[in-house]
Amino acid sequence: MSAFSLADVSAVEIDCPRTRRPKKPPGEGPTSDEKRPRTAFSGPQLARLKHEFAENRYLTERRRQALAAELGLAEAQIKIWFQNKRAKIKKASGQRNPLALQLMAQGLYNHSTVPLTKEEEELEMKAREREKELQNRH
Repeated sequence: MSAFSLADVSAVEIDCPRTRRPKKPPGEGPTSDEKRPRTAFSGPQLARLKHEFAENRYLTERRRQALAAELGLAEAQIKIWFQNKRAKIKKASGQRNPLALQLMAQGLYNHSTVPLTKEEEELEMKAREREKELQNRH
């Protein structure tokens, strides 16, 4: 295990291009006037995105750049469109993530959009009961 100082971690976070911007305090967030309007893709753009998605659900960086240039869109718009399309298909198919099921059983995950099965409900109840027992022991 390599040892990092707090300065090293901060430097990595600052230099990393994928760090999140700090959240603004309440009241300082963007107003509805400042929000970027929803992207309305044209018919040809949508047709091209759907065609590309049908060929491959995931884009390489190079393919995303080429598609952005071809369609006159930002790379981020294309990336988000693909993410949303995959999420929509996953939600419609009712697939359940095994990790999410495990976390739900432990009462640590509550973002379910599909009703729990009887078995999942029982697992969740048992996990909560175990958690209460452990808390009562300490």
